Amino acid sequence: MMRLPPQRRVVILVLDGFGVGALPDSEGQQPNFNTLRSIDETAGDLQLPILESLGLGNLTPLSKIAPAPVAKGAYGRCSPIHPGADTYLGHQELMGGGLDRIESRLLSELKVPVTEALVNAGYEVDALERDSPALVVDGCVLVADNIEAASGLNINVTGSLDDKSFDELTSIGQIVRAVTPVGRIIVVASRGFGIDEIRAHVKEKSPGQVGVDSPELGVYNEHYQVRHLGIEFDVNEQLPTRALNAGHEVVLLGKAADVVRCDGAVRDNVVDTSAVMAGVCSALASMKSGLVVANIQETDLAGHEQDAQRYAEVLERVDRHLALLLDLLGDEDVLFITADHGNDPSVGSSRHTREFVPLLVAGSRVQSVDLGTRRTSADIGATAATLLGVAPLGSGTSFEEEIVCF
Repeated sequence: MMRLPPQRRVVILVLDGFGVGALPDSEGQQPNFNTLRSIDETAGDLQLPILESLGLGNLTPLSKIAPAPVAKGAYGRCSPIHPGADTYLGHQELMGGGLDRIESRLLSELKVPVTEALVNAGYEVDALERDSPALVVDGCVLVADNIEAASGLNINVTGSLDDKSFDELTSIGQIVRAVTPVGRIIVVASRGFGIDEIRAHVKEKSPGQVGVDSPELGVYNEHYQVRHLGIEFDVNEQLPTRALNAGHEVVLLGKAADVVRCDGAVRDNVVDTSAVMAGVCSALASMKSGLVVANIQETDLAGHEQDAQRYAEVLERVDRHLALLLDLLGDEDVLFITADHGNDPSVGSSRHTREFVPLLVAGSRVQSVDLGTRRTSADIGATAATLLGVAPLGSGTSFEEEIVCF
C-alpha cells in the first residue's frame, strides 16, 4: 500500500544576495564584508521586527537589529559550498546538490567553440576589439564574461530590447549554453541603450574577466528582463521533483521559477518583491500539502547597484509581508528563510560576495534553538525533504529532529 505524504506545506524563502559575514575561503575579497551589517550600519532607521523576532540579530553583531533573547523559531547560518557566490549554483545546492559538473572557465577559453556555434546558427560574430574575448553578435548583442560574480562562473548575453526581442536574445543564449560548461548563461536585456552604450560599459574586473557593468549601463529598470540558463543537474535528486513525485504541489516564485528545474511545478517569474510575497501567501491559501520556493531578487539588485538604502527598503517590505505569511502557516507547516550568497553594497564593487547565509526557521511547532553553522545550504533542502516525507536528496543532512516536535 502506497504511503501518503504528510499534509504539510513547506516554504523556502530565498533573500537573494543576503549574506551575514565573509566565509573563511573568500580569497581576494575584503575579509570583513557582511551584507547584513553594512545595511544595518548605513541604511538609516532599519526596522525589521519580524525577522528580528525570528533571530536575525543573533547571527552577527548589529547596531539596529537586536538579538532575540528567545527567538520565535530556530536560527543559525549555512556555509555555501558551491564555487564563488552564485545564484544559480546557490539554488542547486539549496535544492539538494549536484555541483560536480561545473567548470570554471572564462570566455577567452571558450571563444572558439562559442563563435563556431553562433556562426553555424547563422549569426554574424565579431570580436569586440582586437584581442578582446568579448563577442559582438549581429552588431548589437554582446557575449562576454559575467563580472558580477567570481571569475569563470557565468557568461552574459547582453542586448537591448530596442534591437532584438527577448526571445531572439534567449535563442543566442541557448546556443552559448549548449557549448559551454560554466554554471550559468545569463541573458540580460532592457531598453534605452544600444551597442555603443554597451561597449562603453565593458570592463575587466580581474585578469581576463571582461564583461558589461550592468548596473552602470542601467539595465535594472522597469524594462529589465533576464533569463538564467543553468547547466543541467539530475533534478530527480533535488527537492522540488522529489516532492512533486511524492504527490505534493510545487510552486516556484520569483527568480526561483527561472533557476530551479521541476517539470510540473507552478511557476511565476515575477521580480517585484510585494508580488513575490503575495504569491507565496496565495499559494499557501490554496495548497493542501506541498512546497513553495520563492526568491526575492530585488535585494540582489540593490546590492549590485551598491544602494544600501534601497536594500533596506526591500528588506522592510519583506518583513511587513512576513506577518501575513506567518499567520497563514498551519500547525504542521514550516517556513525557512535563507539566501544564496552575499552582495555587500558597501565593498565598492557590484560583484557578489562570498558569505555565510542566514538560516531562520519558523512554524508553530518549531523550537527556539541555535542551529549554529551548517556545513552546506543543502541541509535546508534535506530538512524540507524529511518534513515532506520524501526520499533523501543528493546531498545535505536533515536537522528536522533539532527543530521540531511533531
